[in-house]
Amino acid sequence: MKKRVSVVLIALIAIPAFCFAAVAAPQIFTFAGHNDVMTLDVSQMNDEMSALVMYALNEALIRNSYNNIIPGLAGSFDVSEDGTVYTFHLRDAKWSDGVPVTAKDFEYSFLRTLNPETGSSQVSELDSVLNAKAYYSGEITDTSLVGIKAFDDRTLIITLAYSDPFFISEMAEGINFYPIRKDYVEKYGMSYASSAQTFIGCGPFVLKEWVQGASITLEKNPLYWNAGSVKLEKVIELIIPDENTRVGMYDLGEIDAIYSISKVQTIMHPEYGSRSGGTLQYLAFNCSDGLVMSNMNLRKALSFAIDRASIVAAISSPGSLAIDRMIDPSIMLDGKPVTETYPNSMGVPPNGDVEQARVYLQKALSERGISKPSDLPTINYVCMDSPVHKQYAEALQAGWKDSLGINVEIKILPVPQAIGALLSGQFDIFLVGQSTGVDPDTIMNNFTIGNGNNYARWNNQEYSDLIAQQGDNPNILEKMLQLQRAEAIILDQSPVAPLWTPGSAYLHREYVKGLHYGRQTGSIEFIYAYIEH
Repeated sequence: MKKRVSVVLIALIAIPAFCFAAVAAPQIFTFAGHNDVMTLDVSQMNDEMSALVMYALNEALIRNSYNNIIPGLAGSFDVSEDGTVYTFHLRDAKWSDGVPVTAKDFEYSFLRTLNPETGSSQVSELDSVLNAKAYYSGEITDTSLVGIKAFDDRTLIITLAYSDPFFISEMAEGINFYPIRKDYVEKYGMSYASSAQTFIGCGPFVLKEWVQGASITLEKNPLYWNAGSVKLEKVIELIIPDENTRVGMYDLGEIDAIYSISKVQTIMHPEYGSRSGGTLQYLAFNCSDGLVMSNMNLRKALSFAIDRASIVAAISSPGSLAIDRMIDPSIMLDGKPVTETYPNSMGVPPNGDVEQARVYLQKALSERGISKPSDLPTINYVCMDSPVHKQYAEALQAGWKDSLGINVEIKILPVPQAIGALLSGQFDIFLVGQSTGVDPDTIMNNFTIGNGNNYARWNNQEYSDLIAQQGDNPNILEKMLQLQRAEAIILDQSPVAPLWTPGSAYLHREYVKGLHYGRQTGSIEFIYAYIEH
């Protein structure tokens, strides 16, 4: 038998002391967000606002809270000596309707995410699990061969193909590691998790009401295993796209907090707080055959012409960082930023390089058989209808015109229609923000052939092969060297242009105690917050 290392998670030690403060004020917390939830289907979630709400409505095996890994539904877990077998021991917990939560609910959820028929874009989060890639790629169909097993109602065993130093952090921070009730999926089908009536969770709060595009109301879940530490009785998120409206409501005392404010508003509200990391903002260039951005040198010209640092300084919220590569510098390995240990081999200049951009432009014009930028086909930049996105689009448009003489047309669409254009490929340029995860390959997986998040529609076999090879490589040094090689390819061919890792500025009243703004999941953590007037 293998020697096993036991890891016990002690809830009371991990929960901040303020959770136990005496509380007398009405425990209702109201905050303003900018976008609606896209979905509450765990297998389909891939956006920030859905992750924020799910963090409060559901409970994973373990949870990242206040920058610490704390217990979720697993009171403890064992790890085999070789680091490949994780045995999670579930506590006595219930869904919000009183039905016991079992290991089968996790097994069903994880396998459903991996099932090719589900069409999840988040399957790479489970790449280190034994035979997970073979299952979601269709190489095998027998789920018994996948390393996810409910041994009994209270024991879940996950077997990895190799020791993965990022696995526990992924489980704690990932947005797709929650349980799912199979009977709800079967009962509601395509409508599952689209309303308060068709969703069920087992977390600190229950979904009382979801008025799409307007508001989300959560109420404390009395059946939550740690309900005694939850002080808030109700949480209301108002979905208000217009920033001036959000700030106006805050100034009038109508809301207790704002999820994010722009750089301009931080001047008016110097009491703001900020967080950073966890997301990469990049331009996706539609590389589909026949489209104007299928020309590599044109893509490189546009990328090199961008003065990222100036745009961040002028527009982006505090904590934002201009970036010259595809790996988030906030990702840590052995206590150090992974970008320090494995430096970039071929980046893009944060301050731009107009001279080099013009060299690429001349190559692009020559390849198209034209002599001047005005002869290029129309380049359509599809922009989401939000003040900050419009500012970014206009700054980029002006920079390309001034430095290269290239005209880019901006098409502003409401958020749902803009996302629809992104998914259907009806754009030439689109500003995308995606989670960088806790493993440096998380964001880079998106650009492999056939990946649902490969919005650039870029097909490079060498890149895809390298990403696949590093994913199966148990040697962390070799894995990172393969990632470096893949990163050099994508930066050279420029199907995307990395721009910055955005920070976020936020506001909340002094009487709201215990709020925390995390790096990724639970980006506004209010589970253990309370109101103290």
